Amino acid sequence: MTVGVIGLGKVGNGIGKNLIEQGFETVGFDLSEEACDAAAEEGIEIAEDSAEVAERASVVILSLPHPDASRAAVDAIIQHGRPGTDIFDTSTLSALTARELGEMAEEAGMYYFDSPITGGEVGAQAGELTIMIGGDPDRIEAQQDILSAIARNVYHIGDVGDGQFVKLIHNHVGQTTLVIFIEGVFLADKFGVDPSTLYRTLRHWTQIYDDKLDSFFSNEFDEQFDEHFALDDTEGIYRNKFHLDVAHKDLVELKDLADKYETYLPLGNFVEQFHREGMNAGYGDRPHPDLLQFYSEVFDRDIQSTEESRSKSRGRLI
Repeated sequence: MTVGVIGLGKVGNGIGKNLIEQGFETVGFDLSEEACDAAAEEGIEIAEDSAEVAERASVVILSLPHPDASRAAVDAIIQHGRPGTDIFDTSTLSALTARELGEMAEEAGMYYFDSPITGGEVGAQAGELTIMIGGDPDRIEAQQDILSAIARNVYHIGDVGDGQFVKLIHNHVGQTTLVIFIEGVFLADKFGVDPSTLYRTLRHWTQIYDDKLDSFFSNEFDEQFDEHFALDDTEGIYRNKFHLDVAHKDLVELKDLADKYETYLPLGNFVEQFHREGMNAGYGDRPHPDLLQFYSEVFDRDIQSTEESRSKSRGRLI
């Protein structure tokens, strides 16, 4: 089997390298001559263009920087590839764009999977990416050897587009956390705590953040949470009992310090205000993850994990 890689930048280079190491004949292309030269050093055969990759490969992996580049690559594969080709697009796109590309591929008898990644260059080089993927789960599992060569974890999210949606939420949470940390750094500088000390302490805490999310929400989304996402033999998921009024008290303490040291915390102030609204609505003596329920009341939405909504997701495949 020949695997194609279109986009041989830092991530695409790592993807191609690991495919070669796992014994897959790999052909690739990039508009950058420098990227092509680096990929050739890893043993990747360099094609003349995307069309040649499409002609030769039955599975094509895209690693591209822009939606227009993904669209052009899919066009080339449709025009020059064979029906039955599987296209795994690791680029980050709009979920709606992914659905459009999926429809284009389907009309040509091909299969498009939105497959955004986390792990970046380091994960790609190590073959330890995490992939969030949307599309036909049976075809995904049929290509498990290829995906295992480049990723440590593959999560089937649902239909085409669903993987991109989850990746965008992932980035939203990450970038919001970044800004909140910057707020903390500015306040730490004013207060006299060294920023590197703050960073190292919080970095240690975030290493267990997945456990904290379990403690926040596992009961909300019932036992199916374990079936889809818990690691093998994981036990001890629990419900966080930290009450909202206590959590709010800590936010107020930090807000008072920020006021004293004339440091503005826009996101922090919003969170404190929202906690206050939750307390005014009678949530003060309830576990603070119950803010999800408060949010549901405010916006008149019933957020539940249901068998129907889970049915399109296979959860963790690799």
